Amino acid sequence: MTATGTPVVHGTCDERFTSVRDAFAAGFASGVELGASLCVVTGGVTVVDVWGGWTDAARQRPWARDSL
Repeated sequence: MTATGTPVVHGTCDERFTSVRDAFAAGFASGVELGASLCVVTGGVTVVDVWGGWTDAARQRPWARDSL
């Protein structure tokens, strides 16, 4: 999470898919999303594997790579 309270998006993203990561991050910045993970595989290659936000409505527990 940044100093302003906006969650950081963690993970990896092929530079060809930065618009996907940016759209994912925008959901948190706007407050529409609480927490989520996203993995995109194309041609058998993982090109986006990102996560961010919170696992609870009180926004006390950050979303982790293995959060459900």
